[in-house]
Amino acid sequence: PRSRVWSEPSVIDAAALEFKETENILLAAEHICGPYVWGRYDMLVLPPSFPYGGMENPCLAFVSDTTLAADRPFAPVVAHEVALSWMGNLITNATWEDFWMNAGFAVFVERKIISRVFGRNKADIKASMGHERLKAAIAHLGKDHPFTKLHIDMDNVDPDDSFSDIPYEKGYAFLCYLEKLVGGPSVFEPFLQTHVQRFQYGMVDIKEWKNFFSCILQG
Repeated sequence: PRSRVWSEPSVIDAAALEFKETENILLAAEHICGPYVWGRYDMLVLPPSFPYGGMENPCLAFVSDTTLAADRPFAPVVAHEVALSWMGNLITNATWEDFWMNAGFAVFVERKIISRVFGRNKADIKASMGHERLKAAIAHLGKDHPFTKLHIDMDNVDPDDSFSDIPYEKGYAFLCYLEKLVGGPSVFEPFLQTHVQRFQYGMVDIKEWKNFFSCILQG
C-alpha cells in the first residue's frame, strides 16, 4: 500500500480504523486533480498537544489523535489533507495575499472527494457548516473589514492577523460559483487538472490565474 499510519501503540488500532478509507480518498483525488506525485501518503498521529486537526506535508501528513473516535466522524479530515497534496504542496500561493488559492481550492477539492467517498449528503453538510463559519467570521470582523476580501492587501499586515475561515469558505464558494458559471463539474473538473498541469511544482498568484482561467475556459 502507498499509505500507512504511524502512531503510539495505544492508538494504532483506532487510527487504522479511522483512516481506512485513505486509499479510496487518494483515488478520488486523482480522478479530480490528476496523478498523486509524492509516492507515499503516510500519516503520523500526534498527541493532543499538536494544535491542529491536520497538517499537510509531502509524503507524511500530521494528524491529531483528537480526530480519532469510534464512529469515525473525523474521517473526512484526511480528504482535506489529501487535497492539499495538490492545492498547497504541488501548487503554492505566490504571496500571503493569494492564500485563498491554497485554502479555497483545497476545500473545494476536499468536498468533491467527500462526495465521492462518503456520499453527497456528507459533503453538503460539510458545506453548510462551512457557510455558517463563513458568516460568523464576517460578522466577527464586520462586513466591510478588509480581511473579509479574498485578495487582501498585506502591506504592513502580519499574515497571522488576517487568518480566519474566510479564505477557506469564501474561496470555496467562489469556486462553486465559477464551476456553475462555466457549465458545471463536467467542464470545471477537467479544468482543475489543466490548472494542476500548468502550475505544478510552482507558485500562482491571482493575476496570472485569472488570465489562465479566461484563456482556457472563455477562449
